[in-house]
Formats: sequence, C-alpha cells, structure tokens
Amino acid sequence: MNRKTLSAITALLMLAGMCAPLGAYSIQYRDNGGVRAQRWVSNPIIIAFSTSLNSPPPNIKAGSDLIGATRRALQHWSNAANIHFFETTSTTQTISPANAGDRVNLITVSADNAPVFGPSENPGLTRVFYDSGGAIIEGDIALNPNESFSSDGTPGSYDLESTLTHEIGHLLGLEHSAIIGATMQPRQPRNGLYGLPAFTQRTLSDDDVTGVRSLYGPRAGSGSISGKLMSNGFARAQTVFGGHVFVEEAASGRVVASSVTLANGDYHLHGLAPGAYRLIGQALNGPVAAADIAAGGSYSGLTETTPAFRSFVGAGLANQQFINVSANAAVESSYFVFPHSGPSLRPQVIGMNGELSIAALPLLPGKTYTIYVGGDGVDQLNADGISLSSPLILVKPASLSLEEFDTPYPVISFEVTVGANIQPGEYSIRLQSEGGEFAYLAGALTIEPR
Repeated sequence: MNRKTLSAITALLMLAGMCAPLGAYSIQYRDNGGVRAQRWVSNPIIIAFSTSLNSPPPNIKAGSDLIGATRRALQHWSNAANIHFFETTSTTQTISPANAGDRVNLITVSADNAPVFGPSENPGLTRVFYDSGGAIIEGDIALNPNESFSSDGTPGSYDLESTLTHEIGHLLGLEHSAIIGATMQPRQPRNGLYGLPAFTQRTLSDDDVTGVRSLYGPRAGSGSISGKLMSNGFARAQTVFGGHVFVEEAASGRVVASSVTLANGDYHLHGLAPGAYRLIGQALNGPVAAADIAAGGSYSGLTETTPAFRSFVGAGLANQQFINVSANAAVESSYFVFPHSGPSLRPQVIGMNGELSIAALPLLPGKTYTIYVGGDGVDQLNADGISLSSPLILVKPASLSLEEFDTPYPVISFEVTVGANIQPGEYSIRLQSEGGEFAYLAGALTIEPR
C-alpha cells in the first residue's frame, strides 16, 4: 500500500469569524424561558452590494460571475423560507466596526477589509448586530482579500457561491451545523479537493432548510421534536451541554434536521414534515467538534460536549423504533445518556480519491466508490460494523481494507454502490464495534442530482 498524506485537511478552514452571538438552528431561549428573536423582523431585508463587487480585487479570478454568485446565494435562502431580499448599491467598501453598526447590510469583497481578517485564512466573515430584544438589525459580509476565489472551480480557490451562501446563512441568524454535508458546516473545502470542484455547498441541505424555516417559516403543516438530554451519572444527573441530536427519515435515511443541546440540555427540531424519523444523539468529538459550533451567546464557553456520552438511537412511544411526527404537532422526547470519558470508536476524517478531509463526499446515483474513514478504533471494525443510513447505498463487505496515511490514527477503506433511484440529499455512515459501541458520521455523503 502507498503511504498517502493528509494535505487536504489543511485546506479546510473556518468559514466565518463572528463578532456577535448568533442563534442556533432552533429558536433560542432566555434563562427565564422567554423567546428571543435572533432573526430579522423586517422583511424584505435590504442588502447593499458594495461597488467592489463590480470591480473586484485580483484575488477573485478575472471573469468570475461575482454578481451572479451573490444573487444566486441570496435566492437559495429565499427559495427555502419566507425571506425576501431587496438589492441596492453602496459605495462603502468596509464592513462596520464591531462596536458601531451603520444599519447598512453590506456585501463587500474590497481589499480594504484586510485588517478585519488579519492573518486569518477564513474565506469569509459575517458581522451581525442586534437590538436589545435580540432581533437582527444589521448584517455585513466580507470575503477575505488574502484568499483566492472563483466561480468556475479553479483548483486551489474557494467557490464564490458556496462561500456567499454560507455567509448569508449567518446573516440570517444561523449558527454552524454539525451535519457534515450541510452548507452551514463550519469548514469549506477549496476547489480540487477529491479532484473535484467544491460546488456542493451551493445547494442547501435539508438541515439548512429546516434550520432557516425554524426562524422564518413556513411551518404550517409541519411538526417538531423537542426534548432534553440528561446524563445518568453515578453521582448525580446533569444536563448535557453541546450534545448533537439529529433525525433521519425512517424510509430513505436522509438527514433532515439537527440541533445542539443548550446548557440546560434542551434541543429543538422544528419544521419536520409529517412522517417517521430515526433520532440519533452523540457527543461532538468527530469531524465537527463542539468548539466549532458557536462563538458566544447560548453556546458561550462550549469547548466540548459536557459530559461526553455514548451515541444512542432514540425510541418513540411504547419503545417504537421510530418517532412519528404529525402535522402541526409537537413531540416531546427526552433521554438519559450514559457518560464516558474515553470513546474507543472515534472517527475523525473521511475521504475518497486518495485524499482525507472533513468535507462531505459528493456521490452520484448508480456509481461505485471507495470511501476512507480514519479515527481511533476504526481498525477494530469488521465488515458487519459498517453501514449506511440509506438502504440504497450498499457496502461491499469483502472490500474492507486497512490503508496507510500519515495520520496519528488508523484509516480503513471500503467500497459502496449508490442505487440509481436514490434521492438527492445527505446520508450518514454508521460504524459499530464488536463491543456494541457505535458512532455516526452524520450527513457525510452528499448525493448530487444527476
């Protein structure tokens, strides 16, 4: 076997440096239980295109469709929820200082924003301002003038539309998602990762859509699942802060919504279509870490899931395998979890085409792929311990192999075949050890339309 490098992982950077707290994917709650907006109340939202978009600096590849990419990024969110944007222009080149908003919602690519980024390699930055009630009153977006961008998939550059779509999600009040294939995942690959253009984050995942609808609607006819995670410790029970809870459609296996528990242990999954769902909870100690989720606000001080716990699959009423959600109905589903200090099964990276990363793997229906998974304990799995959330993605058991990468943990590979009739969306990889411990790479596979 050839020894491979982990060079791809260095190309994955935090997408947004937030100077003000943002709400999570579900509506946030004050300590006294009152709802805080954490979203725009005005509609339409007036967006000012800086004149720098018409004459971009040299870090944006000549001939790139910058204006078109910006408009498409805005349209993705308008198509998903009850949000409207009104476009105007501004001669302003720089975003507002952190302590002095000007009520102009600016999108800029000017090199004058270089001091805001400093030595950071983040491709984009969104700065959001709130009123005393928590409603958003200004949002500014800047692209890093020290990083290269393009709209045609030029290797080594960031995709303009993907970056802008992510940053507009922050402008709308969304925080990072722990679903690997979501647009709001905290890291964006450069074009060329896996030998492919990095276009998948242009398209909103189901998790992104349910997230933005939880803030802006429409929610008529949809249901919700909410609850609390508590640890069943030996000394005393305590709430779980930073636990990842997500749901998959029971029939298709598509990941449709996720939440990260607050300090009081609460999670909220809104905007679910009526149907049956599999609910999964796990600690954030994999490709997306707890510290990636938020910079402040309700997640202030979150550095790791506390306490850590073993992954679980939730049960419905009367211990049914799935949770049934009805239209306009709220399901309460709380769980005790079992804390543990050192998981033996801890996947950290995924990959294909000879590269490892933490970006979702873009797959096409009807094709066969070799997939890599790296992390502690993966070399102890047998073929029966690897499965996919979709019944239409099949693992070839005889293909399981140990690979050699320059990593501090083992890496395995296995072949999967994607069914021709699979729905586009995000699907998970499930690993289970012989001892019964299991872990999910949530939304690690993105099935692209043909």
